[in-house]
Amino acid sequence: MKKLDYHEIGLKCGLEIHQQLDSKTKLFCRCPNELQGTRDPDFTLKRTMRPVLGEMGTYDEAMLTEYQKGKGIVYECYNDAICTYEMDETPPFLCSGEAKKIALEIALLLNSNIIEEMHVCRKNYLDGSVPCGFQRTMILATSGYVELENGKKIGIELICLEEDAARKIKIENDTNFYRLDRLGIPLVEITTKPDINHPTECRECAERLGLLLWSTKVKKILGSIRQDVNVSIAGGTRIEIKGVQKLDWIPVLINQEILRQQGLIELKKSLQKNGVIEEGIHKKVIDLSKIMVKTKSTFIAKGIKEGKKLYGINFRGFKGVFGRQLMKDYRFGTEVSSKVTSISGLKGLIHSDEDLHKYGFSDQDIQALRNTLLSKEDDCFVLVLGKKNEVEKAIDVIFNRVKQAFKGVPPETRRALEDGKTEFLRELHGGARLYPDTDSQAIFNNDEEIRKIKNKLPPYPWDVIKQYSKQFDIEERLIKELIYSDLLDLFNELIKIYPDNPTLIITTLLETTTALRRDGKQIENILNKDFIDMFTLLKNGEIGKEAIEDMMGLKADSPELSMEQVKEKLNIESISEEELKKLVIKIINKNKKIVKEKGINAKGPLMGDVMKEVRGKIDGKIVFEILNTELQNKLEELK
Repeated sequence: MKKLDYHEIGLKCGLEIHQQLDSKTKLFCRCPNELQGTRDPDFTLKRTMRPVLGEMGTYDEAMLTEYQKGKGIVYECYNDAICTYEMDETPPFLCSGEAKKIALEIALLLNSNIIEEMHVCRKNYLDGSVPCGFQRTMILATSGYVELENGKKIGIELICLEEDAARKIKIENDTNFYRLDRLGIPLVEITTKPDINHPTECRECAERLGLLLWSTKVKKILGSIRQDVNVSIAGGTRIEIKGVQKLDWIPVLINQEILRQQGLIELKKSLQKNGVIEEGIHKKVIDLSKIMVKTKSTFIAKGIKEGKKLYGINFRGFKGVFGRQLMKDYRFGTEVSSKVTSISGLKGLIHSDEDLHKYGFSDQDIQALRNTLLSKEDDCFVLVLGKKNEVEKAIDVIFNRVKQAFKGVPPETRRALEDGKTEFLRELHGGARLYPDTDSQAIFNNDEEIRKIKNKLPPYPWDVIKQYSKQFDIEERLIKELIYSDLLDLFNELIKIYPDNPTLIITTLLETTTALRRDGKQIENILNKDFIDMFTLLKNGEIGKEAIEDMMGLKADSPELSMEQVKEKLNIESISEEELKKLVIKIINKNKKIVKEKGINAKGPLMGDVMKEVRGKIDGKIVFEILNTELQNKLEELK
């Protein structure tokens, strides 16, 4: 693949970061700010959504797309974790002061201008994720920045304080099921300016924002932070990529999106060059259900027999367009099919740029389709099979997407896929969905409150990473892992107790816990106090570092035991250096033959024999030093 020149193609990227805050209650009610796990709901609600006009008197396109999908909505509820606010039966309570304070700290760390008077707005959503059909949000700060390693400042457009949506549990029979325990959890939304001009720069910016957020009082669990990437190039348009789960996905997704947009721009130019115009594509639609009733294509014949409809659509001058490759393994037909599936529910479509034999069509079938659907040699046809309402919806989507080909790149929100590509999710939201919330009063930020928060701001995490790396001679990536794992404070406690070996502490917190988790151990049963107690035993010489993994494993299985009880159950009794010396001499004398044959190289097998006796009872480093000394003494004696 040709190397991309990001300056030449006019790459612009921006980030939208959503991070849940760790307040005691939700944002606009006093329900607990915590998910209820997998326990069964106490009752359910069923709702129907419809689009409403925004403040500008227009409908939001993305909202209309959701309405087109026609999905049913069921909400799963808990008696002790939600109230009538989440069910949209009562107006909002006062905004959580604790959540606002955390958000203000984040805004100040991002060098932003705090809004003196915040006004709650309603942001329309019609996908069912909010029972009332809108999310409550308010602008908290503007015009900030985050500084990258090279000194470049990425502008922060907006910081909003808002409530999280309900979590989708499943889809059954065209019905979306949501749980209301997540609805209303406070979060901040950070939107950068499109100042990012390189994929790796975008990754670094996302990482810095994530580190900064996790240095404040936010939720540090899987799913508590979500990041979206906005991408555009010269001649293209802004595309929002949602669901970017990993930092390493960011450069790959951006590069793939650049190629997709370039492909669509080239397609537009090709249509213009070939004289194809939107008004002249002659969108002829024909019901083929009777014509193709005896087709050799098994799944088409079966569908028609079941009462489904088969429609054919003619597009004049479009020969080769649906089969046109926009980037590797991705064609315009894929682009259209992705949108059809998202809106109508029909999976896939068939077009004449493909090898129709692979669908089971005979030569006679193919000729019949061509005779019926193609008016000219340079025409193309598309086949759609499904229930009548599904097919009609799909045809509208296909027509609209083909029209957009004449404009180049349509503005969309797309879902990130693991292979670096994306698929259509919905139209791009606009300002038409936002309007004031008449149920909420203005919220004020006073100077004294801001001054107090500013005086207690934590240090920037990237400064902490460099300081710790230099101070403890530890790789920066490991310090980052401590921050992302919410273990930096625990590391600080343990290093005070056992300052001699910071690497051992990090290995225990990161690698040993990971290994035990892979073995099926419930690492969550090991509390911070247990780590403190274990390293205190190590400091006092009551255990050796070799006992750490065994102790953690038993504690994970038996959370009711204290670390002292774990030590006793494992029969770990400390051994003095004098006792160790006697044991070493005994083992050396027992293995005189090996000592004579291997000399100083006998340390390997002898070390194994000694460790069988003392593992976990004394530090292995001490064992090695005493063994080395006594072995040399023995060799001198044997000369």
